[in-house]
Amino acid sequence: MRQKKRQTIILIIGFFILLTGCAQSTGQVSKEPEYVLRLGITQNANNAEYKGLLQFKEAVEERTGFNILVETYHSGQLASVPDLVEQASIGASVGTISDAAMLGDMKKEFYMLQSPYLFEGKEEIEKLIESPLFETWVEGFSEQGLRVLTFNYFLGERNLATVSPILEADDVKGNVIRTNGSQVVNLAMEAMGASPSGMAWTEAYPGLQQGVIDGVEAHSLAIYESSLYEVINHITKTNHYSLTSALIVSEKWFESLPEEYQEIVLEEAARSGEYASKLAEQTAEEYEALMEQKGVEFHVIDVEPLKEKVQNIYSRLGLEDTLEDVRKVVDE
Repeated sequence: MRQKKRQTIILIIGFFILLTGCAQSTGQVSKEPEYVLRLGITQNANNAEYKGLLQFKEAVEERTGFNILVETYHSGQLASVPDLVEQASIGASVGTISDAAMLGDMKKEFYMLQSPYLFEGKEEIEKLIESPLFETWVEGFSEQGLRVLTFNYFLGERNLATVSPILEADDVKGNVIRTNGSQVVNLAMEAMGASPSGMAWTEAYPGLQQGVIDGVEAHSLAIYESSLYEVINHITKTNHYSLTSALIVSEKWFESLPEEYQEIVLEEAARSGEYASKLAEQTAEEYEALMEQKGVEFHVIDVEPLKEKVQNIYSRLGLEDTLEDVRKVVDE
């Protein structure tokens, strides 16, 4: 009997050792997380944004001992970006990646990051983002109930993808172009000669297919991954601005975290943006080559006339003084 009892005990101990080993190998823990964050975007699972979120999720969960659980959703599964921004602003434990133009609708200084032809390359944008001026903008955003974790998701130059060719600046005139509805983007398209049509990104494909719109202003990743090459014939390299986006969450959720966890979240958010930006740059060229193979024609035009046309948008937005402040930072 004693021998049988010893064998039973050994078997039980061995079983628990096996369970512990399995838990360690899968990175899972049995306890419930103290904090939960749900992050959603409208792009699909192959997009650089989403892969950046996955890296953020894995790093934050591991570094906090799984006391923070990060749930990720793509393709609008959780909600639209505007809805998530609104939910976060009133305290929900959610977040998203939003471009500067949409955030500018809430705090207009952010419009500067998505103003047409303002910056000469990514380096100038980074210079602004790392400046004390920009830090004051971010700090002021907490009054809206939102926390900017990082503003370094650089996802590529925006171009015009259209049904009919745009071979010179004047050809923009008369085209109905899908925008995200942000004021700065709408004004930029108007100034360039187009008729902006604000609509959800998921409506762009059927809008082109049904002739409701003539084109979109977008970067190559979004165009390819949404299969818009099936319903457009031309992409004109206007490069009117570089898409710069932020990973944002609820200020209330962020402030609920211990200081140690806040530091981890901020560090990993910045790393996720760096990763997504590099991935976006690598895949953009691949996607453009694939779209050419599918019959899409690419055009390079003289953009100087477009640069002249958009100069009045700052006065229309009441951002003349902000423009001067930004130029001082960039020129330093």
